[in-house]
Amino acid sequence: CHHRLWSPNPTGTARFLVPKMGRTTEAIMGRRSLKRAGLLPVVIGITVLVVTVANLSLAVASVPTSGRPLVPPVTAKEVLRPTASHSLSRRRDVLQLTSAGLVAGSPYAALAEQAKQFSAGWTAKDGVQFLTYFNEENYGAMRDDTRRTPQFIKAITERVSERKKAEKRVTVLDIGTGPFALFALAAVRAGADKVYAIEANGEAAVRARDFVAEQEDIPEGAVEIIEGFSTAVDLPEKVDLVVAEIMGVIASEENMIQTINDAKERHMKNPKDLNNFIPSQVLTYAAPVSYALHNILKPPRYERLNGQPLRVNARDRTIELLSEPLVLEDIKWTDPKLPGRGGRWEQQPLEFEISASRLETNRQSYYKALKKEEVPDEEAEPLAKKTAESFSGMAFWPKLILDPAGKIVVESRGPAGEHQKSHWPTLLSLMNPEPVPVKAGQKFTLREAADFDGDILGPAKYTLKADLKA
Repeated sequence: CHHRLWSPNPTGTARFLVPKMGRTTEAIMGRRSLKRAGLLPVVIGITVLVVTVANLSLAVASVPTSGRPLVPPVTAKEVLRPTASHSLSRRRDVLQLTSAGLVAGSPYAALAEQAKQFSAGWTAKDGVQFLTYFNEENYGAMRDDTRRTPQFIKAITERVSERKKAEKRVTVLDIGTGPFALFALAAVRAGADKVYAIEANGEAAVRARDFVAEQEDIPEGAVEIIEGFSTAVDLPEKVDLVVAEIMGVIASEENMIQTINDAKERHMKNPKDLNNFIPSQVLTYAAPVSYALHNILKPPRYERLNGQPLRVNARDRTIELLSEPLVLEDIKWTDPKLPGRGGRWEQQPLEFEISASRLETNRQSYYKALKKEEVPDEEAEPLAKKTAESFSGMAFWPKLILDPAGKIVVESRGPAGEHQKSHWPTLLSLMNPEPVPVKAGQKFTLREAADFDGDILGPAKYTLKADLKA
């Protein structure tokens, strides 16, 4: 099992807490760099668009290789008049700063209105560096994800029990078994005779052995925990079924394709049958979005992010889709055209149309949030409209299809991109220094390419190019 809410890597990730709509959300941005600067924990009191400025302290950081924070903290003193009261006028001041970023007099506002071409790029270090760090909270979040774990167990139980009816001995490979070996145990309970459960994280592997040993209903030796990478392990036999929940927020970012390609070549009896894979298919969805907190990251912070995307809780309503989502990556394990190690994977261009209904829904959502902060109509209406009708960047999230028939599905967001609880965050790639005004009916074309490293631990590099048509 891989990282989601926290990135356990050498540079680490930090979270800042954003209370909104009565819930606390996490936007993940570079933990250890803040810790070294003495700025952790950093709490931002924001309810969607409005900052309540009591004891406000904000730090936004990318992930520098040196560990030094690239972005200094922003405090209330920098953006507000010094006063002891927490008046409504002060909240409005910050609101204007943290709305869509379409602030009067901003040198980037005119630039945003003229911008028609956008680009972004980053190296997905978070996709591979989790292996150096164990985080119990992260693994617990994956285990307790009610949209994920029960569906996997259902798919495993059905597949193994069906196979057991036809075959005398059933073997399974579980890649990334995690400290609880949940899927390995589910396979044995469904009838598997032997499960090879591979875990690259040393501490997780140790815990998995202990956890399996505590299960009184599991025969000794039925689950074999193997520490290491599946790409570097030789199994004593080939297996019937592979289970692997090793996809990233962009599905390919944890080098899942290269890992499964290796398993197909070296570990599987019949890799040509989709019934032998769980999941059978993995999709990455994409959509252009507005981001209500974009202006917090305006220059010079935008440049200091150095293209690194944000990872935002899937329930965070500061992100709203501007169009219907489209499939960017479609990973089906029997597809011979999947890229190998060191390969380049260019996706077909996607064309999105800015949706009038979504703009209106987003405007209403932002307006309600403003009214909860007692912002008067004459201010709330234009701010909500500007925020809703602005483009900040591209959002990405995964969808897992666990069986070839497509009946057992794991959605990290709703089918139409709706906000919902998930241990997978949504990846947000900002594509302009400040939000860009948009209108219903505009067409937005996206081109994406991924370059994979020859080393299984080498991070993939992603490149985005986009055009907004009038």
